[in-house]
Amino acid sequence: MTAALEVRDYSQFRVVPRTPVIGGWIEGCRLSELNDVGRADLRDALWTYGALFARKQDLSFDQMKQVALGFGDQLEKHTFAPTMADEGHPEVMVVRRLKTDHAKSTTDLWHHDVTARKHPNIMSVLQAAEVPFGADTMWASMTSAYDRLPEGLKLLFRNIEMEHDSLYLAMRHDFGDQAMIEKIAANREHSVHPAVVGHHATGKPCLFVGNAYIQRIKGYEAEVSEALIRIANDMSKVPELQVRHQWEPGDVALWDNIGTTHYGVSGDVTSSNRLLHRVAAWSESMVPTGWTGADAPALKAAA
Repeated sequence: MTAALEVRDYSQFRVVPRTPVIGGWIEGCRLSELNDVGRADLRDALWTYGALFARKQDLSFDQMKQVALGFGDQLEKHTFAPTMADEGHPEVMVVRRLKTDHAKSTTDLWHHDVTARKHPNIMSVLQAAEVPFGADTMWASMTSAYDRLPEGLKLLFRNIEMEHDSLYLAMRHDFGDQAMIEKIAANREHSVHPAVVGHHATGKPCLFVGNAYIQRIKGYEAEVSEALIRIANDMSKVPELQVRHQWEPGDVALWDNIGTTHYGVSGDVTSSNRLLHRVAAWSESMVPTGWTGADAPALKAAA
């Protein structure tokens, strides 16, 4: 099992663990003011803790982009979610409570972001603007999830691939209204990724099966595929693997999109408004690759 997280002093900030396996408070810095050394430390901290949290940052959209570019050389421009493009910021996604008449909201399921793409996001920067009491966000460590699997399941998942599909996401989870579904269909994304990937920076194995874009196990019949996907999806629900953040306006969270899954708790906030903004980094250099047992990072450019 992975060693428990500890307090760590970096050159320009300190990180205090929130749980033994995932999450850390960043103390003593403004994220927008870190220099090259501080940004390198921030990368190391994110790969170590999986999710980082900082109070009272109040970053501008440009500052959020600056932080994200410390992790990848490109910023996501989402193909179907609302963004701040009309205000000159197509890289800033708007995360708001949005429900159909008879379905879950768009964030309350455990998932990695945009895994239907060949190049999923490496990480995200999320800042709270208005979040009602109870509308928290949760993260789960997929490195620790893999560690907790029995050896037989580790072997099985290391030898299968998952098909990820954006239209399947929309139809299965009743994602948005008809106009949203048509937009997703017009920009349909589909990729095949290993169920266990080697982390791009640490080389550690991560269970890469979030309950969103996953359509099926490649080459498996539906009944067997669905049973195995359920086992993998349920690992995110293990409390010992989770950290939960209660938002305050101006809070910033950073998370590792490969090594963690996340869940926006927004299904029971009545008519309250839930508004956050997200910027995500990716790179053509980063393609999820099956874990082979090697300790060396698969990608050094973004690490």
